[in-house]
Amino acid sequence: MPVILALGAISAGFAGGFIGTGGGIILMFALGLAGDKIEIRDRFALVIAVITPLCLISALIYNKNVDLTSAAPYILPGIIGGAVGALLLCRIKYSWLGRLFAIMVIFAGLCFIL
Repeated sequence: MPVILALGAISAGFAGGFIGTGGGIILMFALGLAGDKIEIRDRFALVIAVITPLCLISALIYNKNVDLTSAAPYILPGIIGGAVGALLLCRIKYSWLGRLFAIMVIFAGLCFIL
């Protein structure tokens, strides 16, 4: 299963760098396919730990092509939302986490299509 995780990590990094999103979703799927007995809450936390430095690297590279100051109005609300989401993660039942994740993936897919 290390091959699946390595391919998932490479794909996650590529998606984050190429289209700016989706890396976390790919990594969640890879962790599920790998068959490791990582609880879903721990998977979410692991994905965030991996995606954060990938996003920082992508932002540094994109800085050459995009004025990142336009992101300033979204940073504080994003931090607040991330903190609230992390706190709620510990309170949501396992059975609902998978469902919520699936709904968010479907919603994101529809947003890209429409």
